Amino acid sequence: MDIKDFGTTLQTTFIGCQIEHHHQVASTNDIAIVRGKAGAAEGTLVIAEYQTAGRGRYGRKWEAPSGKCLLVSVVLRHRLLRDQVALPNLIGAIAIARALQTTHGLDARIKPPNDVRIQKKKVAGVLTELAYDTQHHPFFVLGFGVNVNIAMEGFPPELREIATSVRIASARSEDQNPEVCRASLLHTILRQLEDTYLQLKAGETNLIMNEFEGLREIVPLRHNLS
Repeated sequence: MDIKDFGTTLQTTFIGCQIEHHHQVASTNDIAIVRGKAGAAEGTLVIAEYQTAGRGRYGRKWEAPSGKCLLVSVVLRHRLLRDQVALPNLIGAIAIARALQTTHGLDARIKPPNDVRIQKKKVAGVLTELAYDTQHHPFFVLGFGVNVNIAMEGFPPELREIATSVRIASARSEDQNPEVCRASLLHTILRQLEDTYLQLKAGETNLIMNEFEGLREIVPLRHNLS
């Protein structure tokens, strides 16, 4: 299924109620923020094939080859409580990790606060940004990027030891390295995201944190030698 047509079979209640697909943008988050300020419905999606100014935390640049990744932002209108501000990044990471586990059997883990990694290599990242619409109602945009069909040679040399893609991680061998269906993976991510977001709206933060702890990347303990 082509990523442009995936909305016709999307099995969610409100995420994806409106979908914009772009060949190239500066940033999907930038467009989603503009739409949110103008009153776009909760669940509005912005999808791009390529970003010229994609970004991560602290303004770090996110680079991705055209047509090889998922570059997506969604408008969400839950009014975050003070102790919930950090949770959107987590629900995004949880949704991606769950989706990679269920669709491809990958041991995807969350490196707090917003990276998803496979065998210590980054496969996805989440960036949440808060804003207000013209009625002064708060909303947030949850953006994520997933490396899906990038081959090893598609990464710059300096990233090949620290980054991976779903295609690389799920390949049984170099000879058996089939292309991953981005639309199918996005379907699963969005279903997982909607489920976890509804937990956030219901105030079930304990369920979110329990899920996060189960997906958190295990950090080896350091032993002091004396």
